[in-house]
Amino acid sequence: MSILQPISNLAARARRPTAQPSVNANDSVLRATGVLSLLAIGAIHFLQIVQTTEQTPLLGVTFLFLIAGCLAVAARLAIRGDLRTWIASAAICAAAIGGYAFTRTFSTALDNQDAGNWSCMLGLAALFIETTLLAFSAYAARAHRAVRRSVTQTGTSRQRASLVRGNSNAA
Repeated sequence: MSILQPISNLAARARRPTAQPSVNANDSVLRATGVLSLLAIGAIHFLQIVQTTEQTPLLGVTFLFLIAGCLAVAARLAIRGDLRTWIASAAICAAAIGGYAFTRTFSTALDNQDAGNWSCMLGLAALFIETTLLAFSAYAARAHRAVRRSVTQTGTSRQRASLVRGNSNAA
């Protein structure tokens, strides 16, 4: 039993009946880590928004979209940590990592000043958080799929057991 188990049981009782139940006690910790990571990614990009928008306005606009996406997914993750939200979190991280690699590899109209600049401190900090959150999102998505699979298998085994006993109403 986890030390977080009593807290998660209390939180489960306080939820509305329409809310999806947690995967386990670690789900709350994982969701909190995800929310803080998304807020950190948004904050790092917010710190660079003025300088980036002055130098390359189009990249500044993409920063605004990234920040808005981080805030939206963080809010959704704080409310419920379903599979779709974790996939959205992974998509935001993958897009940010891909954008960082793209702007550092190619000189384009989007960003022609950062090609080859792999040592930007805030960029590396964001890259670390994005990679870590991408791994957390993959773990959470896999855990949700495993729980869904076990619930489906449990339901079908109960139906089979009721058919074996001759209780056709339960199937």
